[in-house]
Amino acid sequence: MRCFDCAALGHPADAVAVCAGCGAGVCHDHAHVAPRWLTRTAVINRIVAVEPPARVIRCGLCQQAADAAAGQQPSTAQRRRRP
Repeated sequence: MRCFDCAALGHPADAVAVCAGCGAGVCHDHAHVAPRWLTRTAVINRIVAVEPPARVIRCGLCQQAADAAAGQQPSTAQRRRRP
């Protein structure tokens, strides 16, 4: 599978993940990794966050949309880079 964004820019690269939002392949350069807090219901209907948080990987466009929906500034999620 190839990275969708790299292919659109004319320099195809192998994808290392699939965007959780749109399903496009993403490479290391275009992957945005963010925590996803899962919850469970404890005694007396109390909602408790489960540790550690899961991760969600999105392409740049889906990350911008998620940030906008949450009312955050763009690029608040960690951007994964090659070492």
